[in-house]
Amino acid sequence: MAKFERSMALGAACFRVLMMDKEMLVFPFLSLLALGVLFAAGIGPLAASGQLEAFRQMLAENPDVTQEPWFLAALFGVYFVCYFVVIFFNAALVTCAMIRFAGGDPTVMDGLRSSVRSLPNILAWSLFAASIGFLLDMIEDRSKGLARFVMGLIGTGWKVATYFAVPVLVVERVGPIEAVSRSIGILRKTWGEALISHFGLSALYLIPFAGGLLFALAGGTQFEVHPLFASVLWLMAILFVFLSTLVISTLGSILKAALYVYAVEGTLPPGTFDDRLITDAFRE
Repeated sequence: MAKFERSMALGAACFRVLMMDKEMLVFPFLSLLALGVLFAAGIGPLAASGQLEAFRQMLAENPDVTQEPWFLAALFGVYFVCYFVVIFFNAALVTCAMIRFAGGDPTVMDGLRSSVRSLPNILAWSLFAASIGFLLDMIEDRSKGLARFVMGLIGTGWKVATYFAVPVLVVERVGPIEAVSRSIGILRKTWGEALISHFGLSALYLIPFAGGLLFALAGGTQFEVHPLFASVLWLMAILFVFLSTLVISTLGSILKAALYVYAVEGTLPPGTFDDRLITDAFRE
């Protein structure tokens, strides 16, 4: 219960920062939009030509095709593109948060220009992170029992180790290996292994889950009597989940940037975060 209350307090602090610069919400939206456009551009022509259905039938008849080098290469390409798009816009968001913490007034273009300037670093990190993520997922999918559990722990450890990778890329513009090393160093310097047990902001994802479920259930109860009203409620469920997830995702990036600044500089500008709140959040 204490952890949940702490995560709510951290979320509220992040929300105050977000209210200063609401344009930060544009970045996760642009990320989703870019992924949607790329997905449509890749799948649309295949579906229109009938090749997608032919491929689905081929998979049904020969599941082993997923082990073919060409299939794995194509799958890795999808991994890389997704990683790059998400990291590019996340880096832009973190840049805006850093500008705010430094006392500035960031704009969307400030974030995008920073990501463009850091494009070589972002590309290198995307390739490196996608390779590790792809390898870990492939091994975990092929593992069973205890081995699968161990691979899950390794995957979690990798996520913790790279927690500050994007802020490091934005501020220090280093290569992938150095980014991981710096991220781990910042964790050890400040909170170490306690970080993994205090991902407090993740508790806020209960909000879109509970709210979306509530709207969906309400729509289900009205479908027989008022189908149009039920459809509206279901649409509201989708919008609520989408918008609230967008906000929480943005808050998470703001928090990550704030913790990076706190770890490196030892303090945060007045009016953004309570230093004691951040210190207590990652102390056990």
